[in-house]
Amino acid sequence: MTKRIIALTLAICAMLAIMPSYAQYNVLYTGRTTTYYDGYTNTYVAPDKNSKVLDSFKPGTPIQIISVLPNYVGILHGNSIGYILRGRIEDVKPLNPATTPPYGVFFHRYYATMWQDTPVKAAADSNSETLITLHSGAKVGIIDVIDGWAYFIYRRQWGYIDTRYLAELGRVAPDVSLGDANTPIAVYNSFYNISEEGLNPNRISNLKLGSSKMSKTLAPGQSLDFNGEVGPFTAGNGYLEAGALKDGGWGTATGGGSCQISSTLYNVVLQLTGLTVLVRAPHGPGGVSYIPHGVDATSGGLNFVFRNDYSFAVRISAHVQDGSLFVAIYKA
Repeated sequence: MTKRIIALTLAICAMLAIMPSYAQYNVLYTGRTTTYYDGYTNTYVAPDKNSKVLDSFKPGTPIQIISVLPNYVGILHGNSIGYILRGRIEDVKPLNPATTPPYGVFFHRYYATMWQDTPVKAAADSNSETLITLHSGAKVGIIDVIDGWAYFIYRRQWGYIDTRYLAELGRVAPDVSLGDANTPIAVYNSFYNISEEGLNPNRISNLKLGSSKMSKTLAPGQSLDFNGEVGPFTAGNGYLEAGALKDGGWGTATGGGSCQISSTLYNVVLQLTGLTVLVRAPHGPGGVSYIPHGVDATSGGLNFVFRNDYSFAVRISAHVQDGSLFVAIYKA
């Protein structure tokens, strides 16, 4: 009997030794596959729809999220990792709200102002696709720098800039206590279409106007009501007719583009624990293409409101140029 127990114990130990342990993965969030669509949700071997499909989950299947990318989440799949499109999940909650940042937040360590024509590449490779070219004066928020490449989110993928194009990197305060009037405590930027066709010039005009109206200082305890501050989105207030998401589809509206401003601001606010979101609504199950799924914030018909719960005033600053809408928050 004793020999059997010893043999069984050794067998279990041997199995555990060769099996990947869940302990090597840090589960950040729980969620489930979307119930909005009837079809199954694919899990891929890599964050790429063209990669091998590991599995297909029925709507409402629980998932454990271990990483968040611009367009995918990494999930536990048996003893390995699989990847699901962010637009195919819902009801995401942090496993430990006290230690886990809000879902979808990307903390930025740097920012930069362009001083020459600067290509944004699709990979950390000078021969990769150029996504957009920024010109002198344009600003970008930078998540980090690896091997000479600054990286950030370009729409729903990574964007890269060779740091040799940058005169210098501005530092985002690593702690709010280290921020001041010239050192931001959080930054983010989204990218917009720079085409001169159709109503797009009107949209760019709306982005510039709305961003200028949003740039203000909030005292401790004061809230920013986006529609109240940046709106009303009327011709009398200077806004033009442009493309907008309406009733689940694309149409036109006076002030079209304002949601990109509120969504970009929302992604700055998410990085700061002392700013409390009071009102925020997404665009719907598909989100919007200029920002990762799950971190957009509508305006106009709905609203975005947050409150400054810090003991100090904060200043919001926005800059719109060359396809980059950059928002920074400073201690004031």
